[in-house]
Amino acid sequence: MDIFAIIGDSNSGKTRLIRQLVPELKRRGYSVAVIKRCARGFKFDLEGKDSWEFMEAGADGVALISSDRLAVLQRKADKVNSFIVAAEYFRDVDIIFVEGGRKEKGLKKIEVLRKEVTEKVKSPLEELIAVVSDEKVALNKPVYHSDQIGEIADFLESSLKYRESHVVLNIDGTSIPVNPFVQKIFKNVVLGMVTSLDGVQENPEHITLSVIRKERKNEKL
Repeated sequence: MDIFAIIGDSNSGKTRLIRQLVPELKRRGYSVAVIKRCARGFKFDLEGKDSWEFMEAGADGVALISSDRLAVLQRKADKVNSFIVAAEYFRDVDIIFVEGGRKEKGLKKIEVLRKEVTEKVKSPLEELIAVVSDEKVALNKPVYHSDQIGEIADFLESSLKYRESHVVLNIDGTSIPVNPFVQKIFKNVVLGMVTSLDGVQENPEHITLSVIRKERKNEKL
C-alpha cells in the first residue's frame, strides 16, 4: 500500500486529477482507493433514513451492504488519520489517494496549482514530491501539467515504496514509521509464530495482530 495526498486550494483541480489518475492506474493493473478529507463535514446518513435513525439512537457504527457496495459509518475517534483508515479498510489496495490532508504529517504530497486560484506552493518541501500546475513553476521538484496523466502515473509508479511485504504499526491511534530492518524482524517473528499454529495456511498474505493493554480498576496490567 502506498499513500499519496493530492492537495491544493478549493477549485484547484484535485478531484479532476484523481478522477483521471484512477482509471489510468487501474489500466496498469493497480488497485486504487480514495480517502477524501472533509474539513467542513459531510452528509452521508440522510435524516429520515434507517442509517441516520441508528446513529441518532446512539449506535457507534452502522454498515450499509448492497449487492455491489459496502459503506461503513463510525463515530470518529480523536486520533483517526489517513494511515489508520488505509490500514483498516484498504490494506489490500496498491495505491491510495488522499484528497486533502495538507496538515497531515508523513503523507507524500502532490500539490495542485491553478492560475487565479492558487499559484504558489504552500506545502513543506520535505513532504512535497511533485507539483501539478497549468503554469510554469520554478521549483526543484517534478512539475507536470494537469493533462500529463500518463507522465504523472509513470512518476507515481516510480515512487512506489511498498512493492514487497510491509508492516504497518499503529499505537494508540498514531501511525509509527517502521524502517525496513525492523519491518523484516517483525515480519519474520510474527510469520514464524502464526504459521506454527493449527489451521493457518502455509503462506498467508495478510496478518493483523492487535495487542490491547487496558488498566483495570485497582490493577495494572
